[in-house]
Amino acid sequence: MKILVTGGSGFIGSAFVRYLLQYYSKQHSIRCLVRDTNQRHWKRLWAFDHVRAAESDGSLHVIKGDLLGDLSDLCEYVDWVVHFAAKTFVDHSIRDPLPFIETNVIGTYRLLEDARRNRVKRFVHVSTDEVYGSIPLGSYAEDARTNPTNPYAASKAGADALVLSYAHSFGLHTTVTRTENNYGIMQHPQKALPVFVKAACENRPLPVYGDGQHVRQWLWVEDHVRGILRLLESDYPPGEVFHIAGNQELTNLELAKRVLRILGKSQDRIELVPDQDIRPGHDRRYALQCDKLKQLGWAPQVSLDEGLPMAVNWYADNRWWLE
Repeated sequence: MKILVTGGSGFIGSAFVRYLLQYYSKQHSIRCLVRDTNQRHWKRLWAFDHVRAAESDGSLHVIKGDLLGDLSDLCEYVDWVVHFAAKTFVDHSIRDPLPFIETNVIGTYRLLEDARRNRVKRFVHVSTDEVYGSIPLGSYAEDARTNPTNPYAASKAGADALVLSYAHSFGLHTTVTRTENNYGIMQHPQKALPVFVKAACENRPLPVYGDGQHVRQWLWVEDHVRGILRLLESDYPPGEVFHIAGNQELTNLELAKRVLRILGKSQDRIELVPDQDIRPGHDRRYALQCDKLKQLGWAPQVSLDEGLPMAVNWYADNRWWLE
């Protein structure tokens, strides 16, 4: 199969590319769309020997570009599209929603049109639990109504609806996946886990929004990758929504405390940061069911007790990433 991966230098997209090249390089070739971004993001690909080797032997073809620019038949001869590319920071979307609407909605529309013209066999659009809004108890099933509460989540919900409409209107085999908080190596330094590790290593208080009791589920990024591959290799109707979730919950305060424990730091090194001006309407809790994907044979392989120390220690040992 020839696979197009958008957002290939992003945190999850690059993990998908690395995994494919490591375990499936003989079965698949990859066309990888990346923005002409900073050197830190490039390292998510080029810091790995097997990625550089794949580009040399032609099994990986990297295209610098933007979904709002000239696509030039990006999907030509492509069998599968896995669409990671998106703007993702909630705080940034509150300050300026327009770039999120342009990239996440218009960019997705333009990619869908190119996929339709080129008769792509599968189109997987990677989305987020944030489209549902907060849930105090229980968890959202795949048929739950979306209720986005910030511009980022609204732009992803709009893109999701557009992707699903192309299955019903045009017969394109589209799928929407929604995931929870992913973690692993080489995550953006502004995300919670790298921020906590950096503060701990510098003996500064770990900044935790609000009262620290906001709840998130956490998933090792390679478990997410394996979930997407399970969908690509499975037979199911177009226009479906699947959740990819590990159902491992932590409050943000407990996450900070775990980071401190792993690094052998004092548990009182935490600072609660008022967030009403940074993130008004901060969703209290997200939670997803993922029975549909488990019925296809997927299950997460890495627990928080195993994965969190791996990620924390990687950041502590690779301080250059946090600068």
